[in-house]
Amino acid sequence: MALKDAMPSVLLENVVTLIHAKVPNTQAKQVEQFATCLYAHMSKDDLNARNDSDLYGAVLSQWNALNKTSVGEGHIRVFNPSQSKHGWQSSHSIIEIIQPDMPFLVDSVGMALNRLGITAHMMLHTPMAIERHDGKVTKVSYSSDDQHNVDKVAVFLIEIDRQSSDADIKALTKEIESVIDDVGAAVNDWEAMSQKLGGTIAELENRPYPGTKEELSEAKNFLSYLNDHHLTLLGYRRYDLHKVEGDLELIADKSTSLGLMTKSAKAKTETGLLLSNFSASARKEALDSSLLVLTKSSEKSRVHRPAYVDYIGVKRFDEQGNVVGEDRFIGLYASNLYNRSPREIPLLAQKVQRVLDNSGLTPRSHDYKALMHILETLPRDELIQASVEQLASIARGVLEMQDRDKLKLFVRKDGFGRFFSCLVYVSKDRYNTKLREDTQRILAQHFESSEDVEFTTYFSESTLARTHYIIKVDNNNMDVDVAAIENNLTEAARSWEDKLASAVISAQGEELGNSLIKRYVDAFPRSYKEDVLPSSSVVDIQHLEELDDDHKLGMLFYQPQETALNDNKVRLKLFHKDEPIHLSDVLPMLENFGLRVINERPYEVKTADGATYWILDFLMTTQNVASDDLADSQERFQTALSQVWKKELEDDGFNRLVLSTGLTGREVSVLRAYAKYMRQIDSTFSQAYIEETFSSYPQIADLLVKMYIRKFNPKLKTRTLNKFLEQIDLRLEDVSSLDDDRIIRRYLDLINATNRTNFYQVADSGLPKSYISFKFEPALIPEMPKPLPKYEIFVYSPRVEGVHLRGGKVARGGLRWSDRREDFRTEVLGLVKAQQVKNTVIVPVGAKGGFVCKQLPTEGNREAFFAEGQECYRLFIRGLLDISDNIINGDVIAPENVVRHDEDDPYLVVAADKGTATFSDIANEIAIEYNFWLGDAFASGGSNGYDHKKMGITARGAWESVKRHFREMGVNCQTTDFTCLAVGDMAGDVFGNGMLLSKHTRLVAAFNHMHIFIDPNPDAATSYVERERLFALPRSSWEDYNQELISKGGGIFLRSAKSIPLSAEMKKMLGTQKASMAPLELLKELLKMQVDLIWNGGIGTYVKATSETHVEVGDRANDAIRVNGNEVQAKIIGEGGNLGCTQLGRIEYCANGGRMNTDFVDNVGGVDCSDNEVNIKILLNALVADGEMTLKQRNRLLEDMTDEVSRIVLQDCKDQTRTISVTQVRGAEQLKEQIRFIHYLEKEGKLDRALEFLPNEDELADRLVNGKSLTRPELSVLVAYAKMVLKEQLLTSEITEDSFLSQLLVEYFPKQLQEKYTANMASHPLRGEIIATSLANELVNDMGLNFVQRMQDETGASVAEAAICYTMAREVFGLADLTKSITDLNGVIPAVVQCEMLHQLRRNIRRASRWFMRHRNRNLNIEQTIAFFKPVFDELKASVHQYMVNEEVEGIRAESNALIKEGVPEDVAMVVANVSTLFSALDIAQICESENKPVPLVAETYFKLGASVDLHWFLEQISAQPVSNHWQALARAAFREELDWQQRSLSSVVLRTCTESCDANKIISEWIGANQSLLERWFHMLADFKTSQSHEFAKFSVALRELNLLILHCEGQK
Repeated sequence: MALKDAMPSVLLENVVTLIHAKVPNTQAKQVEQFATCLYAHMSKDDLNARNDSDLYGAVLSQWNALNKTSVGEGHIRVFNPSQSKHGWQSSHSIIEIIQPDMPFLVDSVGMALNRLGITAHMMLHTPMAIERHDGKVTKVSYSSDDQHNVDKVAVFLIEIDRQSSDADIKALTKEIESVIDDVGAAVNDWEAMSQKLGGTIAELENRPYPGTKEELSEAKNFLSYLNDHHLTLLGYRRYDLHKVEGDLELIADKSTSLGLMTKSAKAKTETGLLLSNFSASARKEALDSSLLVLTKSSEKSRVHRPAYVDYIGVKRFDEQGNVVGEDRFIGLYASNLYNRSPREIPLLAQKVQRVLDNSGLTPRSHDYKALMHILETLPRDELIQASVEQLASIARGVLEMQDRDKLKLFVRKDGFGRFFSCLVYVSKDRYNTKLREDTQRILAQHFESSEDVEFTTYFSESTLARTHYIIKVDNNNMDVDVAAIENNLTEAARSWEDKLASAVISAQGEELGNSLIKRYVDAFPRSYKEDVLPSSSVVDIQHLEELDDDHKLGMLFYQPQETALNDNKVRLKLFHKDEPIHLSDVLPMLENFGLRVINERPYEVKTADGATYWILDFLMTTQNVASDDLADSQERFQTALSQVWKKELEDDGFNRLVLSTGLTGREVSVLRAYAKYMRQIDSTFSQAYIEETFSSYPQIADLLVKMYIRKFNPKLKTRTLNKFLEQIDLRLEDVSSLDDDRIIRRYLDLINATNRTNFYQVADSGLPKSYISFKFEPALIPEMPKPLPKYEIFVYSPRVEGVHLRGGKVARGGLRWSDRREDFRTEVLGLVKAQQVKNTVIVPVGAKGGFVCKQLPTEGNREAFFAEGQECYRLFIRGLLDISDNIINGDVIAPENVVRHDEDDPYLVVAADKGTATFSDIANEIAIEYNFWLGDAFASGGSNGYDHKKMGITARGAWESVKRHFREMGVNCQTTDFTCLAVGDMAGDVFGNGMLLSKHTRLVAAFNHMHIFIDPNPDAATSYVERERLFALPRSSWEDYNQELISKGGGIFLRSAKSIPLSAEMKKMLGTQKASMAPLELLKELLKMQVDLIWNGGIGTYVKATSETHVEVGDRANDAIRVNGNEVQAKIIGEGGNLGCTQLGRIEYCANGGRMNTDFVDNVGGVDCSDNEVNIKILLNALVADGEMTLKQRNRLLEDMTDEVSRIVLQDCKDQTRTISVTQVRGAEQLKEQIRFIHYLEKEGKLDRALEFLPNEDELADRLVNGKSLTRPELSVLVAYAKMVLKEQLLTSEITEDSFLSQLLVEYFPKQLQEKYTANMASHPLRGEIIATSLANELVNDMGLNFVQRMQDETGASVAEAAICYTMAREVFGLADLTKSITDLNGVIPAVVQCEMLHQLRRNIRRASRWFMRHRNRNLNIEQTIAFFKPVFDELKASVHQYMVNEEVEGIRAESNALIKEGVPEDVAMVVANVSTLFSALDIAQICESENKPVPLVAETYFKLGASVDLHWFLEQISAQPVSNHWQALARAAFREELDWQQRSLSSVVLRTCTESCDANKIISEWIGANQSLLERWFHMLADFKTSQSHEFAKFSVALRELNLLILHCEGQK
């Protein structure tokens, strides 16, 4: 067979090609045959990575060796072929073997390599038939049994691990040679040995034998069985036993040696063995009457199988029955002897039967069959070698442990003392590698064996596993304590589960213990059992049992005893139900506790009932543990970590303090909360830095918390903090870092400024609350951002943080859901500043709150997001109410478990703001739950309150400003179309309502955060209807707008678009030639385009000043579209929403010709409405509480008053914008007064000019020089401050307890309440605040921002006096009606005329107030004063002209006609023109009383006397005198007052000259005639005045002195 046929491989075909190309033709065929035989069965794997030349080289090398090896000879060669030496190469060493073919060669050579630890990478071995002719090989073929007369050889080609050492190669060669010799010796003598065995069997019949025939027969049968190919014979030798000197000597007859025995025979002459050297057992066995000695050699066979050589000794006896010798055979039992049933093997069958017979068991019974099975399955060598007694003992022992969970050991000594044979039975469930290894170790230790213990394990259908151990020893003559060994093995076999069961039952008792064992016995993974002691597992099981769906996490923090001396090592076990704990979640938490994880082991626990648990076991190092005994920290730490896991405690570096101090997690949260608050008040230190400080100084952290506890723990009697301050100061000396020192002192400041906390309040569950509230007094905190609120509450929890800032005790403002987590207080501070000035029209001062949600869902819908916001709002509200006082039955009640370090403070109201528009009901629910005295007045705008959107009150209030701006431009926006750009959409309150307040609104553009709406040429009517439709929808966006109604070129565009194409109409509207714009660019252009009105009904800041950066604005979202005030070309801006422009942006816009107020002026309607609601509810809730009305009746009444409340609010809006306009009408003329007012506010500490963006001194000086007035936004601020300061100043009993001013309380409420509940109003808790607020607003609205300050300057009056005198003047002059008659002319006459008329009123009332300050009868109260002056005023008002000279009357008529010409009704025009003259009614009334004369006479005398002696002309000169500074102004006012007083005095003098009835003209002329000489001096001085163009102030002073002397002289004459 050709090679290419045998192995269709290209590689081998190449080898054939090489053979035929290179080998001489005479040998090529034979070489190919040789290669065919050698490579025929080479595997594909062996062919890989080989080349044809090396395969060819290997074949040729073997071929050459074959040719050199003679018949019957062998060839062994070990070498490393190389290309240079041998013409081929291999990475391995090569073994070439050519030997005469014989059995066992392959096995034996492979065993030799294994013994030497050499790996064979390839072993080709082929039996070949070699035919030779004349010594040369002529043919090579596979060897077969039917071939004769051929040389049969075995050819080996073996690749082994490379051997580079010559010594190793020689040793290997020698070993192979030795093995082949052994094989040869065994194989060659096999027939002789078999015959010898057969002969021995035959001789037994005739040899003396002391035993029974039966035993002899058994022995013969067994030997015959062995000789029938059941024993591979390896050697034979005969031994003789001789007596020598009292001993016996066993002498070998070497001449009889066969097989392997011949090798030792050739070695040397062997001396005999003395039996006295044998062990007792060996001697006994050697000399007893048993015919056969069956055992094992102590050496393993080198031939065929690496098993211990079997030893069969056949004793020879003399006639006396003494042992005289032995025929010794060695070999290997054949495999069929091991595989067949022992009952089929002679000798063994009898042994088994004897054991069965001796057992006493009934044949065919269960136990009998079981015993038989045990015997049949015993290790075959044990059956052969053990005695019947030994076998019976083993079998009986195994039978007894059937189906019992126990371990059994059986030990048998080798008769010749060379080994112990041990059988260990154990249940299959218990058997494992570890038990086997432990058994090997225990047995080796016990039998003092230094060699490896060999084992064989057997499994059957039985529940038992059996392992047979052979322990080799030098001498097995020792006592064997089987019970002791068995106990050790039983302990070793005790599984982890056994130990667990014992521990559980011991800990939990039998009943509960057994149920737990059933559940957990197989629950733990192997890794857990290897790591955890069963006794520790009991604790773990207890923790796992405590877990449920509500409490999925358990833990155990402890210090293992192993690390007790190295106390910075601790362990933590986390137990979790259902799902594993992710390391990435836990590790940061542990690190924040100052624990560094150095090892982590997860275990999955699956219980029998299908539950899954996870145990995570951490080994950690700690730093700065406070207590020597970690057990002290265990519960604290576990509680804290559990809270962190449940997000009830924040996961940050503050948690290190739990272990480094004795503080609990909640106590540590106090420090964390203060750090969070520091961040909000612009602390320069990050939280991480503060954490590091306390990590460095944990004792100080501990002291700070203890100081806090001492201050606020309600159970402590003493609250002195000096001890703590001293200790902290002492420790601060060791603080080297200046920053650390500053941080610690900042904490001291904050604790000092904290007046209340809810730290000691508990929830309904009895547990501490999940949040902490702090009430601060900001004035006590250094370096606080301005402005400083009066009170501040900070609420902290891991879920929410919030602040509530109040400007005073009675304050209100909305709560905002902020998204500015890092600086929400900055946002709130800005808002509270705006709220302060906005709240000037209402009773409370400004307040504002804001909170941030810290655990908002990242997944889920808008509802989930909103729900979390609501929950955070609830926590925030609770945090505020927790530390607020309550009013019960008129008494102020402190909150429970709150230590107060301030005075009573029960007023707390909140309102809706950005993000909390629908939350008022929630707040009121909580207030009612707390039984808070305000009830549902706590949060305005709830379901039983006034719905601002439905009322449109905020937009309507702002629209009053818009209407005023248009009016002042000469446009009525309610009847004239105007263009509008608006921010927002129709779904919004302010935007939606605002865009429906005029049917003439032409909305050309609008935008919100999603869309841009453009309608270049809208139809006012149709677009109004469409907007109305959108507003009525539950939710709408600009996409809902009917695009068919949009004019040509317009559209609705997405702000997310890349670009927006511009139509021709849009280009025209924007004044651009660009074809398209990006959305942001378009928005910017829209803000800059020419339009009548910009209406801000949205969120965001869109206008700033040129001098401001976008960062300073603080609205990053709109940086890209924000414009400067001087770029805005809109004529008017209406601020329905907050913060649409910066204050500097407003000022710049107005300075550039724009018209606007401020947001707090424009959108005051909302807050005004809310405050009205609260105060109405306070009144009505008291009635409900008293049973005078039901809640249902109250709610109906509230609803019925909606229109009246709207009217009240809108009137406030109108009045406030009116006062700004009246103040502005004289422009720069009044700037000096306004500057003086600014100085006054600053001096009083009420105003921070920079904070309110009011001009500095240099800017004001520039404006004075350039004749520029303050802008409306600046005046708005001053008006607000005027009211704010007055509200505070007027809250005195002098005002609030005055019977007349108390009417303001009644007038404050809607008419429906005035009609029924006037009596109840007096007991309103905010009675005084309402009166003070109403009066302050009236004062500023009527008299301007600086009236009171001017009165104080000019007269030294107190604020209360100024207010009282104003009230008198207002009532006497009928100011309210007069003002109304003028404001009713809105849109009828030019606004400037209106304002000028109101300005004149303001001047005259101020003059009248000053008069009352100087001249009123202080014994009269307000009502009495009014009652005294009012009739005189009214009489004169009706008939004053008939008492005056014609010339003066004509002058008044000329003024009146000028007003009539402007459209003022004649009656109004006349009153306004007369008001200056009517001022004299005050003097006239007093003259009437003092001189007891009728009003007509006194009036005529007064006016005509004034005209006759030119007093009126002189008054005009005084009034016309210009002033350049404040003192000149005061002088001028003093001159006027002096002249008035002198005119009154002269009038009295003249009137005294007449009788009861006399004529005014007559007495005047008589008096002049009588005093001609005195009057000449006066007239002469007047002549000087008349000839001069300008006058010095001294001239007036001198002239008035002359007049005074005249009066004195006249009075002296009487």
